[in-house]
Amino acid sequence: MKRTLRVWIQITLAVCLASAARAQSVFLGAIVADGDPSPPLPGAEITIPVLNLAARTDSLGKFFFNAIPKGVFRVIIRRVGYNSIAINARFSGADTLAADFALTPVAVSLDTVNVIGGGTQHGKFLEFEERRTHGGGAFLTRSDLEKERDRQLGEILARLPGVRVNRYGAESAVASSRYSAQQSRGGDAMDRRKGAPRGCYSQVYIDNVRVFSSDVNEALFNINSIPPSTIQGIEYYASREETPIQYASYRAECGTMLIWTRIE
Repeated sequence: MKRTLRVWIQITLAVCLASAARAQSVFLGAIVADGDPSPPLPGAEITIPVLNLAARTDSLGKFFFNAIPKGVFRVIIRRVGYNSIAINARFSGADTLAADFALTPVAVSLDTVNVIGGGTQHGKFLEFEERRTHGGGAFLTRSDLEKERDRQLGEILARLPGVRVNRYGAESAVASSRYSAQQSRGGDAMDRRKGAPRGCYSQVYIDNVRVFSSDVNEALFNINSIPPSTIQGIEYYASREETPIQYASYRAECGTMLIWTRIE
């Protein structure tokens, strides 16, 4: 069944006072979740590939670009767990383009339910509990997260052994504390401008989907974009040697974080 993606774009144009010699456009706006109400979506990514420009929304779902030259450029908006949007935006080189976007959540196919001893438990949680029983990593359960439900996820994760949470602006990313900044993996020019330090950033999976690969110069994944209330459990392995074999590719050299979301 196809879902119709509703996008509201409210555009206002205003003539800038900049001189013709410095003709540049400004592009700003907000990204929210489709629905009523429509909460802001922090951590959404907005890119203009041909200009090599990228930004992420802040805690209020807002973004901002400046110094955009005259022309028509492809703009791509995306966030984990939501359908992406691509539009062609026209800039005069002397205007302000304000646009608001609403992203529709992506339907997630659930794993099969396993039945044990008369009770039911989701398959992915069985794997989580099995690894937690045998040790080898650092774990947070739903109960652990409930005790700190008023904190952002980055603050909670900073207490796990082997984890270094690096902040850059309003965002945070997970790195392994066992490696120096010289062993740098992850983080692009936009992250550096926001103040992200160099580090050995850990690969991140959400429900077995890798959302951050720990590749060199890859844009960091803002761990604070995931509300703790949506998480059932978290596993962290600070090195490739500790990482479960199915996740232990070369990308695990800086550690691996596995996040398992709740099923209501």
